[in-house]
Amino acid sequence: MTEKLRRYEDWARACMHVRCGLCRENCPAYGQMKLDSYSAKGKVTMLYHWLEGSLEPSEKMAERVFACTSCGLCDIACGYPQSEAIQEMKIALFDAGIFPSAQYSRISEHTRRAGNPYGETPETGQQLLKAIPEASAENAEYLLFFGCTEIYRGAPQRESVLKILRSAGIPFKTPSENICCGSPVYRVGDLEQATIQAKSVQSMVKNIGIDQVIASCSGCYRTLSHDYSTLLRTDPGFRTIHTVQLIDRLIKEGTIRMRRMNAKVTYHDPCHLGRHSGIYEEPREILRSIPGVSFVEMEWNRKFSRCCGAGGGLRSARGEDAIEIASRRVKEAEETGASLLVTACPFCLRNLEDGAKSIGSSIKVCAIESLVANLIE
Repeated sequence: MTEKLRRYEDWARACMHVRCGLCRENCPAYGQMKLDSYSAKGKVTMLYHWLEGSLEPSEKMAERVFACTSCGLCDIACGYPQSEAIQEMKIALFDAGIFPSAQYSRISEHTRRAGNPYGETPETGQQLLKAIPEASAENAEYLLFFGCTEIYRGAPQRESVLKILRSAGIPFKTPSENICCGSPVYRVGDLEQATIQAKSVQSMVKNIGIDQVIASCSGCYRTLSHDYSTLLRTDPGFRTIHTVQLIDRLIKEGTIRMRRMNAKVTYHDPCHLGRHSGIYEEPREILRSIPGVSFVEMEWNRKFSRCCGAGGGLRSARGEDAIEIASRRVKEAEETGASLLVTACPFCLRNLEDGAKSIGSSIKVCAIESLVANLIE
């Protein structure tokens, strides 16, 4: 057992005895499974007994602990770093070789073998990246970092990002090799491989010689800009911005203009981009700047935004549960009267699309980059 878990012992004891349960209210895992042991409180209670020696780690415990989307909403409800403690529990269980199912360990196995969580051959990603003209660009100001989902599963969003940057005349370069940022393996507790991925990305960026990185995947953004200092135990040596930050700036500078679109639009905050990174206003400013758009908020927004259900390995391991969680978020979007549900994460996009399809919703789910790219004059 990792000694890192010991630092959570005092408040784990307090959590167990106070029994407030505020963290359960919007926990996606608890909302889906309807068992207290799936909530943050339930996990922290298991942690306390684990530390006290009255509960041995097991596959049953791992099933509860790994059924966490890493959304962080429990932190907002509680004030204590519950998601941080749950992440450390995942790491400790992973190191002990205790998994709830092969689907979680498969994310790690794929990344260790093929360099990406989907298990796609590295050559596939390299061929795609090398085909982008900007892969051979010189004197670029930015390095555009595509995440694995964009490379292997998200061609439309990838092309939209390229169109926006080209239209704005942004001098950028793309890597000629696909190196996963390490977010997927980190969220399932594989600290060793996540650190290897972080070092590989750090080395790649250093060799390219550009210290400003653009990420359009929210998971990549959080990992590059926040988690790398922990994984590398030092500053990574580059600064990361998300595409919504860049697009918002380009619109305000007048560099890009968009055609009119008469529609009521709402926005889903990706957990990695919003709650974990504090980026709330830029995507909303982008949507409000589109002529003809009526922007409406869902009841649960910004730091209180409900998770789509895709994170933490849940979609890979428990796809039906993840999609049901997404369908509830889609229903919340429908209640606003919006015809378009926009988000800023390729993983959220896929899960919300599947959630909408599962309930026959008429609402259209769209990536904010795709929306902007389609409207650029």
